[in-house]
Amino acid sequence: MQAVSDLQNLLHEVPRRFRQFGDEEVKKPRAEGKWSRLQVLGHVCDSAINNLNRFVSIQGQSEPLVIASYNQNVWVEAGRYNEASAEEILALWVSLNQSVLRVVSGLSEAVLSHLCRLPDGTEVTLEWLIGDYVDHLKHHLEQIFPGDRWDLGD
Repeated sequence: MQAVSDLQNLLHEVPRRFRQFGDEEVKKPRAEGKWSRLQVLGHVCDSAINNLNRFVSIQGQSEPLVIASYNQNVWVEAGRYNEASAEEILALWVSLNQSVLRVVSGLSEAVLSHLCRLPDGTEVTLEWLIGDYVDHLKHHLEQIFPGDRWDLGD
């Protein structure tokens, strides 16, 4: 599955690249009213937490898992990411995504075909949900690293 391969590559590349930023640089808002790079990284940690729960829960469901949305702004504010060190949030991101990778690697076609229902009522497979998670991550990496594309296997 391409999403698994892409996530493996991101786990290798993102920490090295993120460490090139200074502490002040990662905590400065990218623009008026926008999150800082560190808050964006915190947001993708929140996404990993929510999606890891979904990736595990769907495996035990016979009926489509109903996906609840979450308020990303509340999560980022509650996480107080700009009060943490960049290394702490980067370590959290790495750990969460290593867990995601462990959970989704080697899933059978039968499990990947399990269904979930998105907040808008659309039904999608676990495989689609995993791909969407990685695409969402790449989108936010382009905010952290402006001008860079993360189309690793596309």
